Amino acid sequence: MQPISEKVVRRKKRRRRLFLWRTAVCLCLLSLLVAVVKGTTAVVADLSGSRPAFSSQSDSSARPASSARQTAAAESFAPAVSSQASVSSRAPAADPSSLGNAPSSESGPPPGRQAAQGWFSDALFIGDSRTEGLRNYDGLSGATYYALKGLMVNTVYTRREIMDNGSKKTVMEAQAKHPFGKIYVMLGVNELGWSSMQSFVDDYSKMVKDLKKDHPKAEIYLQAIFPVSAQKSAESSIYKNSKIVSYNQAIQKIAKDQKVIYLDTARAVSENGVLPEDASTDGVHLNSEYCAKWCDYLKANE
Repeated sequence: MQPISEKVVRRKKRRRRLFLWRTAVCLCLLSLLVAVVKGTTAVVADLSGSRPAFSSQSDSSARPASSARQTAAAESFAPAVSSQASVSSRAPAADPSSLGNAPSSESGPPPGRQAAQGWFSDALFIGDSRTEGLRNYDGLSGATYYALKGLMVNTVYTRREIMDNGSKKTVMEAQAKHPFGKIYVMLGVNELGWSSMQSFVDDYSKMVKDLKKDHPKAEIYLQAIFPVSAQKSAESSIYKNSKIVSYNQAIQKIAKDQKVIYLDTARAVSENGVLPEDASTDGVHLNSEYCAKWCDYLKANE
């Protein structure tokens, strides 16, 4: 009987071990199943919650950022816009403090419009040392500059100092070789010492006619000569703000006769018809702060 009893015991032990093993396997499988279910639920919850969060961000945060940029841009152009609040042309009506009773020029879009991105990429700026300062400030992306210290309305035809395709050309030769959609001119301050103002008018008119002939589809902008500081005007026998007023009147009339656009850029940098003392170290050439005002005016009066 003893052997039978031992067999029964061993059988019971095997059954118990088999039961425990199966139980352990079942518990492991059950745990794994629970973990998978929980993980799947979490993933589903994340996916279902991500869309509203993204939608909320794109609707509420992206748009205000764009609006803020627009507001900042509008504020940056405010000085130029506010100075022409009652004018509806790119050639503002004459201001007694700067232009006397000069005639109006060709009308254009209302003031306050801001230049679109890339507006100046096909623009040419012709000018003297003041325009050199604008170039050095580099606030008009993509613009081309034919600017030389001491440049005048007659020497645009004679000074061969513009490097173009490996050779030196005059301003008028160089500009004729390239397509420009817009041409901005600021000349006249160096001509204040000429004995005949009529010579200035004749040469300026000839230059504008030739620019129109070379670029019949381009918009041509004649910029007002900036005033000088009160001290400079008082001390100099040539750089007189009263003379600058008369020259600007002549330029505005040329713009009207030639059917091009006159820009009263003097308004952007002057106070009571003079250049503020803090605008320049020599009373003539603009510092970076006032070059920025000039740029803002041009951007707001495209």
